[in-house]
Amino acid sequence: MWDLNRAERKALGAALVLVGVSLISRTLLAPEPGRVHGLETIDPATDLDGIESEVVAALTREQRAQTPLADGEQIDVNRAPADELRRLPGVGPSLAEALIEERERAPFSGTADLERVPGVGEVTARRLAPHLRFERGAPRSAPAPAPAAPVSTGCPPGGARIDLNRATPAQLESLSGIGPALAARIIEDRSENGAFETPEAVTRVRGIGARTLARFRERVCTGAR
Repeated sequence: MWDLNRAERKALGAALVLVGVSLISRTLLAPEPGRVHGLETIDPATDLDGIESEVVAALTREQRAQTPLADGEQIDVNRAPADELRRLPGVGPSLAEALIEERERAPFSGTADLERVPGVGEVTARRLAPHLRFERGAPRSAPAPAPAAPVSTGCPPGGARIDLNRATPAQLESLSGIGPALAARIIEDRSENGAFETPEAVTRVRGIGARTLARFRERVCTGAR
């Protein structure tokens, strides 16, 4: 049995309820294939697989957010994602998002800059100071520089496969297991982190694991950008 704290048990309970509702909805409410215009090509297992990936990713983020800081550990307030910022004492989801929103306007250069964030005063800034570092450069959410040279083409001629480095949202959504949210993440990831060198590299996208990749691996390739 997992040794879960209260917050993790609540997150797990919510996730199980979500999966249960999805299963019941699929069984009782889902129309037969071909009965609704535009749904003829939808894989009946696509939504459930996507929900499973989302649940696992959400649980992982929540578990990380509940992990206390180690002695002497510091977090880069200009680069850390929301789940890392929530590990700071007194920082909840709303304040973490407010920190990210403010650093995107202008990176923090020191503790005093934290007071630009609504809800952060001098006392809060002083409390956070020992746990923070302020690295220069763009925050993690900013696009990364494009790679110096394109990857070698790996797509066969004739468009027989979907190129993960060029595909539109509609093309990505045609893949089994990929819905609008995952399609958007794929496009965002390749914009921020550069081209996928191999189809397997798409698993760096949050919510896409080996199981999801296996469902569409034979339909994709990675060409030069």
